[in-house]
Amino acid sequence: MTGPSDVFPRRTRSTAAFERRVGTALGAHVASDSTLLVACSGGPDSAAALVAVARLLQAAGGQAVAAHFNHGMRAEAEAAADLAYVEWLADCLGVRVLSGRTAEDRSMSEADAREARYRWLATAAREADSTACVTGHTLDDQAETVLLRLARGTGLAGAAGMDLDTPWPVACDAAGGDAPLRVLRPLLGVARLDVAVYLEALGLTGEGRAPRHDASNDDLSFSRNRVRHRVLPELDALNHRAAEALARFAGHARRDDAALEAWAAREAAALMTIEDGAVRIERRQLSELPEAVALRLVRRAAKAAGLSVDAVQAEGVLGIAGRRGARLDVGGGSVWTDAEAVWFGATGPDGPPQAT
Repeated sequence: MTGPSDVFPRRTRSTAAFERRVGTALGAHVASDSTLLVACSGGPDSAAALVAVARLLQAAGGQAVAAHFNHGMRAEAEAAADLAYVEWLADCLGVRVLSGRTAEDRSMSEADAREARYRWLATAAREADSTACVTGHTLDDQAETVLLRLARGTGLAGAAGMDLDTPWPVACDAAGGDAPLRVLRPLLGVARLDVAVYLEALGLTGEGRAPRHDASNDDLSFSRNRVRHRVLPELDALNHRAAEALARFAGHARRDDAALEAWAAREAAALMTIEDGAVRIERRQLSELPEAVALRLVRRAAKAAGLSVDAVQAEGVLGIAGRRGARLDVGGGSVWTDAEAVWFGATGPDGPPQAT
């Protein structure tokens, strides 16, 4: 590896502009003198996030801590080289590194690897005395996420993609407590092309300096890679700013979903009552609501009653709300109607629900 003096401090108008964008994204969500954990695989996006966040925090009296996790899915030599690169980059920046690896001695799915990573990152964040972890998710990652979710049949909440500031995505003891952990994605409005320009301006190119390349990102057996290498290029042929358009759509979906949820919350406060352990909503009042709001109200009523209702079942509840004497069994209980109301409870009008 080339020594720190050969790379840092190297600043240009290009690096300053990139770092201002990252700083603006972070500014509304975290104090400038905070300690932030930065997840860094050694790849381009996370390397750019580590450099930008470390510089911003150092200038404001805060500090960054690099966190590298070995999923056990790459050859040992490759994994060791990934960690060595992160350690070198962190040394250049004057930040410390926390590293960990999976305890699993087997190949993991994408979902398993993600859960293992976030469980370890939660522990690392507590060790670093940080309440947030920065990831290197970019605008292109957002576009891929939106396409994947739309292809799987998501609603508005799923189409909203990733948010810049979100609760910890995996339930674990280390993530909770009086100061629950958060995930911050300050590069979410930055395209991968802009990341590449930033890295070049920093001097992080060429042998020994360039971020690591994970060959698994080219493996088309992974659904995200198929979207990245096959679907998005086709969309780019129709609109060279397709990724930006998809990310903008995600923002619109998030805004609209938040508005509908707020409306549903007001209706729930006004219309939901609890009688004999069951939640009650007037059938007429439910039917007068726009369907998008009514579905959200149904989900809130089900949750208040301790029931589990998926999207299809929520529509089923609206379907039976128009008639009396109907019943729908759902997770944890049932939903039934009488002459005036829709009821949500652990037992129906005739006792515990029967298996369906």
